[in-house]
Amino acid sequence: MEEPNTNPEPDTEPSETNEPSSGSNTAEPTSLEQEIHAMKTELEQKNNDLKAAQEKHLRVFAEMENYKKRTARDQMEQLRYANEKLLRELLPVLDNLERALSHVKDSSERSPWIEGVELTYRQFLDVLKKFGVTPIASVGESFDPSCHQAVTYLDTNEHPENHVAVELQKGYLYHERVIRPSMVAVARKPSRSTSEEKPDGEENKEHS
Repeated sequence: MEEPNTNPEPDTEPSETNEPSSGSNTAEPTSLEQEIHAMKTELEQKNNDLKAAQEKHLRVFAEMENYKKRTARDQMEQLRYANEKLLRELLPVLDNLERALSHVKDSSERSPWIEGVELTYRQFLDVLKKFGVTPIASVGESFDPSCHQAVTYLDTNEHPENHVAVELQKGYLYHERVIRPSMVAVARKPSRSTSEEKPDGEENKEHS
């Protein structure tokens, strides 16, 4: 009598419950890739926004620094030339002192009042120099329209052409700024006149 088989062979067919769902395997990687791509895009956008904000901050900072430097420079400029109007008004007084001295410089008489005017004139120049006012060099210098004002031309061989031959009124600098240009006569070469006198010999020939 045969004994019953107590160890039946296992069912080789896979159970439906153990089979992986083909739909879930294909969906999960696609969803994950999309999420990673979205995160990368968002991160890239954040980096671009951060970079733009940093550049804007640097521009604003540079503009503020330039504004502060410009303001400080303007303030220094105002302080440096704060007395320009007053000093400009004093120049005609200095001109009158020069005119007074020019009338007596050739005089052999040295009266106390002349010496007093000379002393006042020198003190005046020292005070102006202390505040940054200095005369402009003119006679013999090449004509410079930035600091010389040409009033007339002078035919002369004493100075090169387009050089200052005569100073009619002294000009002055206030630090590096011209507060009054020099009024000058500019040298030019003398032109040959058609009415030149002939030598005596030539005149005698014509009369003979």
